[in-house]
Amino acid sequence: MNSMRLLGYGIDTLVVNLYWDTGAYNLPEGLESTLDNLKELGRDDPDAGVFWGVDAYLPLPNPLRGWSSCSEIEPELFQSASVHSVRHYRWLLDFAGLVFWRLSSVKETTRRASFPAMRVEFTGRYLMYARRRADEVVRWAVEAATNLVGVRPSRVQVSRADLFCDVEVPPGYFGLESLNRFTSRSRARGLYAVEPAALGEAQAPATGGGPMSITPPATSGLRVPESWAEGPGHLSAHLRGRDWSGFTFGRGPLHARVYSKTIEAKSKPGARALLEVYAQEHGPIQGEVVRVEFQLTTEALAEMVVPGDGSDVRDWDTFLWAVPAIWRYLTGEWLQYRADGGHKHMRHNEVDEVWKLVQSAFQSGEVGSGGIVRHAWKAVVDPVMLAKQALGAYLSALVAVGKVVDRVRGVWVRLFRELGLDEEGEKVLAKVGYWAVRKAEKVKLARFGMMPEFGGV
Repeated sequence: MNSMRLLGYGIDTLVVNLYWDTGAYNLPEGLESTLDNLKELGRDDPDAGVFWGVDAYLPLPNPLRGWSSCSEIEPELFQSASVHSVRHYRWLLDFAGLVFWRLSSVKETTRRASFPAMRVEFTGRYLMYARRRADEVVRWAVEAATNLVGVRPSRVQVSRADLFCDVEVPPGYFGLESLNRFTSRSRARGLYAVEPAALGEAQAPATGGGPMSITPPATSGLRVPESWAEGPGHLSAHLRGRDWSGFTFGRGPLHARVYSKTIEAKSKPGARALLEVYAQEHGPIQGEVVRVEFQLTTEALAEMVVPGDGSDVRDWDTFLWAVPAIWRYLTGEWLQYRADGGHKHMRHNEVDEVWKLVQSAFQSGEVGSGGIVRHAWKAVVDPVMLAKQALGAYLSALVAVGKVVDRVRGVWVRLFRELGLDEEGEKVLAKVGYWAVRKAEKVKLARFGMMPEFGGV
């Protein structure tokens, strides 16, 4: 095995704000009352506040559905979205937990050029299914918003962006003792231990315009405030049981996470799906997959200035071109991982080999690199497990009213059979269903004090 390798990199959670020129923001007639009604229905019954036919208004591609066998993306559109209340905006449209779209009502304040009439949050899972093609994803959002309003947004602004890379390292390469090998120019540090770890894909809410420019900023660097020269001053060590699972550095508008995706995959289907993709692309994963991730919010992005250009990196076109420079600054100045070279002061040691691998991300001119999950629904959800959960709930209800369980056994076997993708799969799942019913009925009857050998009587 190659002891260390770069598996993938890109943008994880991405939040963009959409702005229109003064007076240009409008919504189709009747849409506001429809959304209000669905929002009210959703307060009483979350399953009732569903906007069917949302694709006629916001034609947003759904990369979970409609993948072709070729390399090009041909996703279907989201056909529904649930409608909720949300702070600062009139409505929140939830697209399968993958995209969160905040919408303003049409009034004087929301029609100002300085107000972000829409705020769109793309989760890390959505970007993973879209092959980390953030430029494509933002284009989808701009086109969907243009379809809804009838006028193209005048500005697309980045409110939050999580830049990451995933590397494979030998098992045990990182541990609690590794914390001392991370360096910055900060001298005052606070250390906190957390158990168990709660690290993983960020799902924070959004905040911060422009259609992509064809002229990149003339720069190869980045200027940041002098206050950042000290680097992260607050550190956290995370444990899963007695084992290291991650570190966090800094807090507020800019902070970093270094954590184990391998440990996270033990409890999160999305992380397992990502590791499966890496195994398909790079060969079997024999070591530990570690993610290095930097979260930048609108406050941090506003303070990053392009030399020679004078603009900050919040505008989407500027941000996209500046990503390599941002990554070089974050991994080359703000935070570094040093080799244990024997110097009295750790900062005098060479940068560790794994950190050189981390620094190489985003330097090829591509913003993201990573594969897709072909069977996306299977990757995110275990359909057999869901069926077993439904079976358990139904048998509990049946036994609770004193009915005989074995009369519904054949029905559940047929339902499990329907989960198969082909004839062979149907046969296998029929057997799985049969034994799942037999096991579940014994458990449920025992829980209610009944004897299965006498038919539950």
